[in-house]
Amino acid sequence: MSSMTDLTSPKYRVNEDPRMSANQLAEYTLASPTRRQTIIRNAKYPPTFLVIRYVAAKAAICNYLADDARSPHTLALAEQEQIDLSKGPGTAHAKNDAALSAEAIRGFRTMAGQNFLPGITFRPVTNALPKLPIAGVDVSVSLDLVTHNQAKGLVGGALLQTSKAVASKGWREDHSKSVSSLVWMLASEHLHALGKVDRKLCMSIDVFARKTTQAPTHYKRILGNIEASCSEIAMFWPHISPPSDFDGG
Repeated sequence: MSSMTDLTSPKYRVNEDPRMSANQLAEYTLASPTRRQTIIRNAKYPPTFLVIRYVAAKAAICNYLADDARSPHTLALAEQEQIDLSKGPGTAHAKNDAALSAEAIRGFRTMAGQNFLPGITFRPVTNALPKLPIAGVDVSVSLDLVTHNQAKGLVGGALLQTSKAVASKGWREDHSKSVSSLVWMLASEHLHALGKVDRKLCMSIDVFARKTTQAPTHYKRILGNIEASCSEIAMFWPHISPPSDFDGG
């Protein structure tokens, strides 16, 4: 039985200061005015209980990439494990999440192999990285892996994209360019102790689009758009009203 504390816990947290994830900010730069208001509201008033999906898929993909052997058998086993979980006992949510993770791993398998991004090695992120302060907004760029070109002493980062949201090919490409530009910005600020930061090693890996997007050569223009978006977010933030079912948490 749920405790009284559980029953009376608020549905939402309140972030008093402007903050965004890399994905939220990338979407914001491409969104309509109405959608932009929703993105800010979701960032300012996030639910206290947030359902995190694709945990198993991300773990399997990161483990595969961090293993220099990159055996395709490893991914096949991880996919089958999630398929089995999706058909076994468990809650509807757990089974659905397992099915989605299996699909994400299958999508990545079609683009991966020992020759996936040759010359680049992937390593786990061992320390929490600071947020990026951009025009009054704290931006969380949650790297999944650190990338290296050991032969040249170069370093960068990779962020896995697991959204299945229906969008045009062009929208997904623009979104990935914004994310990879933010990865480049984070790496430039916080990974330079590991080597020379290289734009080409800063990337977004979209498992459903089956595409890897490096920080583009015109990243400065994209970062200019990102800075303008953050200025707008910081301006709007104090005036964003809570959700209709906000309970004062």
